[in-house]
Amino acid sequence: MTTILMLLMLPIGLYVYFGKEKKDRKVYQAVFDNFELNTANRTNLSNREKIELFEQMLEQNGYKIVHVTETSVKAQKKILSMGLMMIGTGVYIIGLFVYLLYYFYLQKPHEIIFDIHKPKENS
Repeated sequence: MTTILMLLMLPIGLYVYFGKEKKDRKVYQAVFDNFELNTANRTNLSNREKIELFEQMLEQNGYKIVHVTETSVKAQKKILSMGLMMIGTGVYIIGLFVYLLYYFYLQKPHEIIFDIHKPKENS
C-alpha cells in the first residue's frame, strides 16, 4: 500500500510543481508588482504613507520586514513547495526529509524590495 502511494505521489508532485506552482509564482509576484506600481503612482499619499501601506501588505502576507528606509522596504519569506514535498515523498520518504532539510537550512527566502523612486512598469 505504501509503495503504491509513493508511486502516485511522484507524478502528482511533478504536475503540482511544474504545472501549478511555476505558473502561480508569476501570478503571486504580479500581485506585489501591481500593488507597488499603484501605490507609487498615488499622488495623494506622502512617501511615508506609501511605505506604511506596503509594509502592511507585506506583513499581512507573512513577510518579515528586514530593512526600512524613508523610500524603500525590503522583506523576506520562505515559501514551502508542496510539489517538491510530494516529489520527495514519491522517491521513498527520504526525499521528503531531504527537501525539509533544504527548506529549513539552505533555501533562500523570497525577497521583495519596494522602492518609491523606482516603480516598475506594467508589462
